[in-house]
Amino acid sequence: MEKKTLLAVVISLAILLLWDVFFLKNKAPQQPPKQPARQESPVAAAPKTPAAVPLPAMPPAQAPAPAAAAAQTLAVDTPLYRATFSSTGGAITSFQLKKFHEELDPRSKTVDVVNTPMPVFGLGDKFSDASVAYQATRSQPDSTGVSREIAFTAQPMPGVVLRKIFTIDPKTYTLGYRMVVENHTAAPLQADMQQYVDGIYRSGAKLDGYSFQGPVLLADKHLEEFKLKKVEDIGIYRDFSGSVQWFGFEDKYFLKTLIPTSPVNTTLTIRRTSESVVRMVYRSGTASIQPGMSVQKDYLLFVGPKEFNILKAANYNLNKALDFGFFDIIAKPMLVAMNWIFAYVKSYGLTIIILTILIKIILYPLTLKSFKSMKELQKIQPLMKEIQTKYKDDKQKLNQELMKLYSEHKINPMGGCLPMLLQIPILFALYRVFYQAIELRHTPFHMFGTWLPDLSAKDPYYITPILMGLSQFVMQKMSPAPGDEMQQKVMLIMPVMFTVLFLNFPSGLVIYWLISNILSIAQQAYINRKHA
Repeated sequence: MEKKTLLAVVISLAILLLWDVFFLKNKAPQQPPKQPARQESPVAAAPKTPAAVPLPAMPPAQAPAPAAAAAQTLAVDTPLYRATFSSTGGAITSFQLKKFHEELDPRSKTVDVVNTPMPVFGLGDKFSDASVAYQATRSQPDSTGVSREIAFTAQPMPGVVLRKIFTIDPKTYTLGYRMVVENHTAAPLQADMQQYVDGIYRSGAKLDGYSFQGPVLLADKHLEEFKLKKVEDIGIYRDFSGSVQWFGFEDKYFLKTLIPTSPVNTTLTIRRTSESVVRMVYRSGTASIQPGMSVQKDYLLFVGPKEFNILKAANYNLNKALDFGFFDIIAKPMLVAMNWIFAYVKSYGLTIIILTILIKIILYPLTLKSFKSMKELQKIQPLMKEIQTKYKDDKQKLNQELMKLYSEHKINPMGGCLPMLLQIPILFALYRVFYQAIELRHTPFHMFGTWLPDLSAKDPYYITPILMGLSQFVMQKMSPAPGDEMQQKVMLIMPVMFTVLFLNFPSGLVIYWLISNILSIAQQAYINRKHA
């Protein structure tokens, strides 16, 4: 390999790693063009949902709204979560995930995905039920002790009844949600039905690495993540028109979202409502509800982890919320493969080792070809030096003669770099996986414990990066030495550079590279013996 080529490979690797770590994360997503006018569709346009149905008898009049302190609270406990509902607004006020904790210590608080009541219902821009006092009922617990239905009823204005019905599936993070508006008056009721999902906005909050916190939606199968700095000012909003499949808020590991079961072409608005709250407003359509009739809209709520298998099983393209950026096409198959292996070995540490072995087996033919290419380059080093000396003052002629020499001996000067070049996209993809995949969050190397308690975080004692650097050095010494002294020095610097780069990388990624180096050393020893 020529000196310039080798330097280019080394420098490119360093630049790509640094760029991926420090700059790529800040790239703003492409946004659809702003629509000046709101597009609303009638409720009747939604399939499987009638625009209006006859009402049952008028429910008895409600008592005056109780004080806020007297709001009724209902809790639902499932093996996966503990959800808390409030009669004020008829909304979920807390959703604690039992399998996930804020800190590495299992005794720390469980993660609460819902930090503002959701969902909030609105009739036009002048009415929301956030402070409406609902009457709450719940179904009798089933054989598992879980109430499968939570219902809320309210009369916010004379003759108008609102109903919210939540259905619980204790085996998933998905809840059913039905919103019903009943007209018991003598005149038609114009219902501009809206659903609000709020998220806490922390101005100036610094997010590490690829962490994203904020509004997200899937429209026309395209994921949109909206940087909170784009909605800095209160009242500043953006309208997005189209078929919104789901919308909500996400962070690095968790997602809360509302899913229309029958999406319609409509408008979704994002705005700041206060110093700390960002609101997403989904307009599900305007309907004229005749006297004695009602309309209903059906949704799903997903509140849970961004775990690939869970998102995939939930359908509605929720798996698109797990975005690994430019290397998504490699990262997701890697994650799928890791999860498949883990299902059998029950240890992500062993999973990484097995995955590394499989990758090395796949790349072995290229490794062998690279070794042969470097051996051939060694053989013609004297001829290359003669040409370099003879044409040192004529760069064009020098390159022509070198290419002629390579052609005569059927040598590809880049052949020795090929395995490294193929490893680079794999390395980037795995970096994103280890950093973002919740499967590896707070996951130790082995269930029995090691000094590596969290594969998504750096090695606290820097043992694995140092071992990785040493293995890189051994591997370089075993490889055929380049004829140029400068090249030899660059090759010796590479282990140091990699060690420094990997010091703060996720320990799972460092283990992958360490095992890969160890396997490369074994391969090199075998090839050296076989082709000596």
